[in-house]
Amino acid sequence: VMDYNAYNLPLKGEGKTSIANTTLGAYDYWAVEYAYKPIATEQEAAELAKIAARSTEPQLAYGDDFDQGVGGPYDGFDPRTNQRDLGDDPLAYARKRLKLSQELWERVQTRKPEAGEDPLRARRSVFESFRQLGMTANNVSKYVGGMHAERVVPGVTPGQAFKPVDNAQQREALRFIAGGLLSSDSFKFKPEFLVTQSLDYNEWDRGLPMSIPDSVSALQGRVLDRLMSPNTARRLIEQSSYLPEAQRKSAVSLSEVYGTLQGAIFSELKTGAEIDRMRRSLQREYLRRLQAQLNRATNGATVYADAFSMARYHATQLSNELRAAAAKPGLSVETRAHLAETQDMLSSMLKATLVRS
Repeated sequence: VMDYNAYNLPLKGEGKTSIANTTLGAYDYWAVEYAYKPIATEQEAAELAKIAARSTEPQLAYGDDFDQGVGGPYDGFDPRTNQRDLGDDPLAYARKRLKLSQELWERVQTRKPEAGEDPLRARRSVFESFRQLGMTANNVSKYVGGMHAERVVPGVTPGQAFKPVDNAQQREALRFIAGGLLSSDSFKFKPEFLVTQSLDYNEWDRGLPMSIPDSVSALQGRVLDRLMSPNTARRLIEQSSYLPEAQRKSAVSLSEVYGTLQGAIFSELKTGAEIDRMRRSLQREYLRRLQAQLNRATNGATVYADAFSMARYHATQLSNELRAAAAKPGLSVETRAHLAETQDMLSSMLKATLVRS
């Protein structure tokens, strides 16, 4: 069976183990048994049905590329089906993956290079860690508005074909995203390290000085792309339809997701803190996606009316908060300029949505 597992790397203090699979798994043996087990002709149909009936066993869980997500409407909404995941708890692995990256960043910044070694070693390590973390960011975002999908065969395999992800897990993932992946504190690099990172002067496309804010922005953009997408909005709006009446009031709502995201991304508006470059970049990326949500001319039928009105509601709240924050004294010129630009952009976006065709 083809799989795309992450490497099983230990955190600091954990025991060492094999970093990759070295044996066949339960699904491999099951598939081989179905395809190659010697069976008498007169018993073949019954025996194959017996083997296939084991498909509901947890160790034989199956998902294909469409379940994982191939784009468009098939964005992969079951957080259990991923690439570069490890274990049966993707949310726990996401936390570990962030810690693994942070431990790597600490090591490469304290390690002293040796004479004659590859001058791009640390640079490549940092960029690869962001690439790995980016895939994990996409996977953990699947929890929000996610659905568990099962291949149910009527009369053969009982159970639900679709079930919304548990509310507690959705909220836990949202907290991890807001407090971990969207926080500047998660990405600490010393200037003394950055100034030592050389380019590949043997290549025509030698690259540019290492920009951590650009890498962070690309990572956070993947999170925003999923959480602010029409597909996620549709599932959040519709998920109560898949729940019993008693559970609907406690379901994660679109307003809760948009409010949590916006509150985390623009937290400085309430604290009065300066807005650093990483945060300014994140806020601009949020506004870009908010603009797409509020543009009636381009979103067409891809965004539900409820999603449009909810996006506009939170945008109006943000506009009021920006106005109040800009009036606070003592802010740097960079923060004041950013707040003014953001307020102007948001005002234009809100005015544009009032146009009726």
